[in-house]
Amino acid sequence: MSAASAEVVWVLAGPGGRLEHRAAVAPEGIHLELGVDGTRTQPLEAPRGHLVPSLVRTLKIRPVKGAAGSVRPFLTARMAELVGEDQEARDAVLAELGARTAWSITVGSWTLAGINGPDGVHLALEDRLTPLTNTAFYRLLCQQLGAY
Repeated sequence: MSAASAEVVWVLAGPGGRLEHRAAVAPEGIHLELGVDGTRTQPLEAPRGHLVPSLVRTLKIRPVKGAAGSVRPFLTARMAELVGEDQEARDAVLAELGARTAWSITVGSWTLAGINGPDGVHLALEDRLTPLTNTAFYRLLCQQLGAY
């Protein structure tokens, strides 16, 4: 897709369920379909440039006081368990990682996934969970998706 338009899908999953959100980015603006309860969505229109703030807000990225995450091994392929439909599998992996939620963002062939928890945000990259500050996470999204 060109920088002028894109389809974006992102998932937030945790002990309480799984929400899938979608955005159609066009030159004239962004049409969001925000997951409400796993079966319904709420439509919302936003101007161009509001995709990254929408992602951060719906992924519930929040500052974590005293977060001191560290790099740890994690098979990146297991993210499918964390953001998939199977609640029992998700709960088991979340507990194993000490995470509150897991998430993924997909735009075309580009995907980013990770977890949120008491140690802050961690990206699932190259079979590791790598901690990232909220500011660095926001900058990464702006770098990759700022055109939207």
